[in-house]
Amino acid sequence: MPLGGLSRPYAHTACEYPSEFTSHSNHTPTRNLRHATKKERAGLPSYFFPRKVGVLPILKTPVERCIVEANVGAVHIRLECEIQHSRPDHVADASCMGKSAVHIALIVVAVLSCGSPLLAKRSDDLVVMTNGDRFTGEIKKLENGILYFKSGYMLESVQLDWAEVDRLESQDRFFITLKSGKRYTGVIGKTGGKKAAGADLRLATQGKVMEIEPLDVVGIQQSERTFWSQVNGSIDYGLSYSSGNSALSSSLGAAAEYQRTKDLVRLTTGSQFDTQSNGPSTNRYTFDGQYFRLLSERWLYGGLIDLLKSDRQQLDLRTTAGAVFGRTMLRTERTSLRIFAGTVFSRERYFPQEQTTTMQNNAEALIGANFYTFRFKVLDIRSSALFYPSLSDPGRYRLSSDSNLHIELVKDFYWDFHLYENFDSRPPIHAPRNDLGVTTGIGWKF
Repeated sequence: MPLGGLSRPYAHTACEYPSEFTSHSNHTPTRNLRHATKKERAGLPSYFFPRKVGVLPILKTPVERCIVEANVGAVHIRLECEIQHSRPDHVADASCMGKSAVHIALIVVAVLSCGSPLLAKRSDDLVVMTNGDRFTGEIKKLENGILYFKSGYMLESVQLDWAEVDRLESQDRFFITLKSGKRYTGVIGKTGGKKAAGADLRLATQGKVMEIEPLDVVGIQQSERTFWSQVNGSIDYGLSYSSGNSALSSSLGAAAEYQRTKDLVRLTTGSQFDTQSNGPSTNRYTFDGQYFRLLSERWLYGGLIDLLKSDRQQLDLRTTAGAVFGRTMLRTERTSLRIFAGTVFSRERYFPQEQTTTMQNNAEALIGANFYTFRFKVLDIRSSALFYPSLSDPGRYRLSSDSNLHIELVKDFYWDFHLYENFDSRPPIHAPRNDLGVTTGIGWKF
């Protein structure tokens, strides 16, 4: 019998409870309730004494029935103790109070075991291509003009050209991003032939149905995905050696990006180590974080933080943080361009030198741009440029740029070409003004 005496139709969920709460001897809470006196039963809600199927008609989903079943069972356990305590011939039952003490844990177990249906993803999505190929399975995402789709018999997701999708059906909800910058959450569907009139993408959201030109859609993400499954990123490593001067160069880089309906967070970090027999070793470490939130289709605001350590520029650590306001100038299924401006505060600490100040604070303006493009299905370019004219030290300015070229080798693995530069027009100490470098390596994206 299901916990709490509920009829079987209300217990067909995947709830799993400890055996202590599902099988008892002659002292079960349900049995005690059945033998309770009328006085003891008085005032209790009717659902503690179910008599037929349909006693809880308001519970429409398996999750609701599962959680309520756990609550009813927990109340039964507690009520058993109350009934025993109220009788004149009551004898203290330690096991009874022990069961009562863990009734909260029972409810937590039920919520955890029943919560999975809420996050379950259907696998009956349908995609039909213009050449007649049909796929039934799960829509993973749309990115860079490519629809990622996986059927149960596939080991990996297949990549489908979004422009060649003729028909699409799904009952799941997705996050949809348009070229205009608008973002929606809803159920999507596409019917009709490729050349037929009205063959638009339908989006059911907030009680209404919208018709959208399919090629205006630049992004689709599953709304049921967990936080970590919505993080996209990459890791790459490069190593080079020259026997002529025993020069060794090692570089490591990583990036992660998280995007929701109105929010975008991107974090990047890198380290580089160079050494040679006839010269000093140098290290370079960077960390960059950017956050943007949409105000409208094109306008956005956010903040950034930048950390830099460069032995070449005698810079022990520079910390830069500030707020920005920007606009998306270009967005297609394969290319995006964002510009922004704001103010930042920087704190610099240089390596000690005689008769020089090694610590300095600056207020600076900021003008920046982020560019991304995806080409030929195997190549993508991402570039960022930041210009800092000083407000507290007029005439001084800094320039920071970072560009990556990725060429896909095999699935999820790529060759990386990285170009960086950090320029300071007037360092406060005697140090090189420029730090320019190039690295190459092999990377993996996730």
